[in-house]
Amino acid sequence: MLPETSKQNTNNFQPVLKPDFSKVIEKPRKFKVKKILKTIAKIVLVCLVIAIIILIMVRVLYYKNLERAYALSISAKGNLELSLHKLVNREFKESAELIKSANTEFLEAQQELSKIKIMRQLPYIGKQLKAVDQVLIAGIKLTDSGQKVVVLIDEILAPLKNESISYATITIEQKKEILNKIVQSEGLLYEVQKEIDEANQAIASIPEDGLVKQLKDGIDPLRENLPKIKSLIDRSLPMIKVIPKIAGFEQPRSYLFLLQNNSELRPTGGFIGTYGILKLKDGEIEKFDTDNIYNLDRSTQSIIKEPSPWPIAKYLEQKDWALRDINWAPDFSTSAQKALEMYDKENKTILELKSSGNKIIGEKGVEITDIIPYEEDLYGVIAMTPEILGGLLKLTGPIVAGEMVFTAENYQDQLELMVGKLYQELDIPIAERKGIIKKLADQITVKIMTLPLSQISDVLDVGFKALDQKQILIYSTDLELQTLVLERGWGGEIKKTDNDYLMVVDSNMASLKTDQYIDRSINYTFSQQNDDLIAKVEIAYKNNADFTWKSTRLRTYTRVYVPLDSELINSHGAMENDKIKDPALQPGQVEVGQEFDKTFFGAFISIEPHETGVLSFEYKLPARVKDQINSNNYNLLMQKQPGVMPNLTLNLKFDKNIKSAIPAEEEKEWFNTAYNYSTVLDSDKEFSVIFK
Repeated sequence: MLPETSKQNTNNFQPVLKPDFSKVIEKPRKFKVKKILKTIAKIVLVCLVIAIIILIMVRVLYYKNLERAYALSISAKGNLELSLHKLVNREFKESAELIKSANTEFLEAQQELSKIKIMRQLPYIGKQLKAVDQVLIAGIKLTDSGQKVVVLIDEILAPLKNESISYATITIEQKKEILNKIVQSEGLLYEVQKEIDEANQAIASIPEDGLVKQLKDGIDPLRENLPKIKSLIDRSLPMIKVIPKIAGFEQPRSYLFLLQNNSELRPTGGFIGTYGILKLKDGEIEKFDTDNIYNLDRSTQSIIKEPSPWPIAKYLEQKDWALRDINWAPDFSTSAQKALEMYDKENKTILELKSSGNKIIGEKGVEITDIIPYEEDLYGVIAMTPEILGGLLKLTGPIVAGEMVFTAENYQDQLELMVGKLYQELDIPIAERKGIIKKLADQITVKIMTLPLSQISDVLDVGFKALDQKQILIYSTDLELQTLVLERGWGGEIKKTDNDYLMVVDSNMASLKTDQYIDRSINYTFSQQNDDLIAKVEIAYKNNADFTWKSTRLRTYTRVYVPLDSELINSHGAMENDKIKDPALQPGQVEVGQEFDKTFFGAFISIEPHETGVLSFEYKLPARVKDQINSNNYNLLMQKQPGVMPNLTLNLKFDKNIKSAIPAEEEKEWFNTAYNYSTVLDSDKEFSVIFK
């Protein structure tokens, strides 16, 4: 029995409602979310306050460091700009002092920034500071190297302080001193090269994105110009060894000189109408004799019987090879070696004829009594086209030689007039008709030597431009010097490459001096066809000449050098001979061969005055070129023939999108699968395409 109270409780029992747990749960959830958000807000607020406090502290603590580093950098920039002005004015010591001051300021700025350690840990600010660090490193390296170069220039040019003097008034001892300084500077310039490399690496390590505009604007010129400075130093180093050796420092050097007339184009620059001996000693021209090459060739042609290359035999109708046609190989070192060999043969033959009491009979049966003395120990070959005369005459002004006035505009016409026609009216013996060339060369040399030293850089510019454009070519029998010449790009060699390659080589085959009136253009295209890469090169010749005593229809034997193992598919435009020799105008055969680690296609074509002719070759490129494209890069080496500067157009169609190219196309051509580019082929050029 239950207690009374229990009974009452039982009797008065009221049902209890089931609690609503969803509401009980919902309210605490809302409460917790608000609480969490408030907590986060408080934390963020505290962090912002702390960040602001830190930034204020950083600004207070490091503002002076930043301000001083900035001021030092601006001052260094100003000193460098002023040093360049001093350098141009040949104030070398003042320029060196300013560069030294800039170097000190860059170092001090670097020290100021090294004190700012906390800020380097901040993501955005740290990135800017690291970029500034690299700029300062580049500045320090550049000013280190700049001091050395300016001091070196000052030492080399010490004998030439008086700008009013000329090269002709510099003593032999002073010239030897200059050459000696150049030789001794090799080690120092290697140090400069290393410092420039380090400056280049510092700038290259800076990210291109995420920099403030002011910093990016300051870095971009360095990105653009540092590689140019590096290239200049890299190209200059070989010259330190090349120039003294070529100039005959400590040992006289004699060269076979060949004047190649590019109005009558031949593989290495032009027809060799004049030869000579050039002797240099300690920077002085000790001897420079030139002569009509026919005086040498004609006097030995009945004795020396070396078969000509077959195109010379067929189209020039000359079965026997002679010095005037010796430059058949487009690789200049090959032609130069052959020229030295033929020079020896012909001179030794003349010596034998003289010792036997025989007369020396030259051009058109005229007896030759005065031939340039034979030089046995030649150090090499220097060949040039008349183009350099135009550049030099711009510096000297008009020159009178042989009662003719020569200017930068008329020298070519004047020379051709005297050598080809006027000599008869003036009763000049045929053997001496090219004497005008030596007279002009002598007068130009005198004028150049007497120019004030302030113009010496202009003379050097003309020379270096001619070398870069292959208007001057050098070959040396000294292996070390020849290697250096090739490194500098002055040797006219057919270069080796595993990439795509193209070189067009024309040879004037008895068409007088017509090449000066020809407009040439080269169009190179290729596209993917099935699994093959099919290329096509078209050479267009527009003959602007008339029939005159020095111009006629163009007759050229053309060779196109392409990557080894390329396969000819077809050709158009090849002729058996011109319309006079072959009235039926039969199609010509295409010669296919291999030399200089290349495949070549050769054909003859003739173009009448005021007409245009096109010679084309279609061929399959070797698989290795396609493999490179499959690896997302393509490279083309385009070599120019010495003596000519044709227009070049590239239209290269790939099967993938292009990411970038050097040189860049016009902006409207970007972001597609084709590379289109037009230029003048005034030097060897490289093209590079990278794919996405």
